Amino acid sequence: MKLAVGDVVVYGTHGVGRVIARKSVALAGEAQDVVVIELEDELTVTLTLDRAKDQLRSLATKADLALISSKLGEDLELSGDPWLTRKRDTVAKLTAGNPVALAEIIRDGARRERELKARKKPAQLSPGEKELYLKAWHLLSGEIARVRDLGPAEVDAWIDEQLGRATTAPASS
Repeated sequence: MKLAVGDVVVYGTHGVGRVIARKSVALAGEAQDVVVIELEDELTVTLTLDRAKDQLRSLATKADLALISSKLGEDLELSGDPWLTRKRDTVAKLTAGNPVALAEIIRDGARRERELKARKKPAQLSPGEKELYLKAWHLLSGEIARVRDLGPAEVDAWIDEQLGRATTAPASS
């Protein structure tokens, strides 16, 4: 990745952004090359070039979208691990920002929510699990919107379709 001004990139837990500047600045008395990223939520982040190369990636490709679709539609047995173990694993996936891992979080959250409703248990995920599920949905839908040039409602409908359910996207409550 060149990280040229104008390049569209993905920054892990922050989502899609665009390189708006590349310059040299003095850090700790040394000249450092930095890139400035403007994220879609109007947050601006400045990263050293080395850190940017480690933490930024290109947008998902069409091949990635096929894999994302496949992951969302998988019908796997849900993990029976305790919540703290699942939380640690989910946070690691979120932090990495890999779109396929985000799809796994969404798939598992949607399935867990459906199973809770079917068992007549509280019909929603715990607040912590819901927060991680919504964050993954937000990050993945933002990237898919950019890759496929779709609006938010269209992306939510696409994700729902891949999940194989007729309900709408999660409420952000």
